[in-house]
Amino acid sequence: MIIDPKVLQAIPNSENQTCFGCGANNPHRLKMKFSTDGERVISFMQVPPTMTGWDQAIHGGILSTMLDEIMGWSVIYLLKKIGMTKSITIQFNKTVYTGERLTVVGGIQKQQSDRESLMQGAIFNEKDTLCVEATGQFTTMRPKAALRLGLVGSDYMETFGPILGFNYDGGGA
Repeated sequence: MIIDPKVLQAIPNSENQTCFGCGANNPHRLKMKFSTDGERVISFMQVPPTMTGWDQAIHGGILSTMLDEIMGWSVIYLLKKIGMTKSITIQFNKTVYTGERLTVVGGIQKQQSDRESLMQGAIFNEKDTLCVEATGQFTTMRPKAALRLGLVGSDYMETFGPILGFNYDGGGA
């Protein structure tokens, strides 16, 4: 999927994040950074050779992680909620190689209810070939519910405040 990066808006992420997919504070991370065109969440990336399965081919678990991450960030940015993955279905269409510039795209397939959403994700290689696609069933909740349930701490949630429209003065979602 050819996307002009000049039309995208960067989605901020905390420098203190330790997430394997997007955490800037994790030396073994995938280094995913996110942008949006308002309808989709997009990440441009290259996977390092240390994450191969067969020789130059990226391990299927790494590709699955990339899709889970893009769909999770789609929940955060597009739905303004915290999401927990319930299930993922992945279709591997074409081998993806290290060193290739990849475009990872996520979005909403269907909002089933206030607490359930079906998300979609796809990975395209530098030749614009759809290599891997996924759908993910996510449990979604408002930020205050995630805090109340103890899924995230207030310090961690604070990093997502600007994206979620959440503040600690009694306002927000």
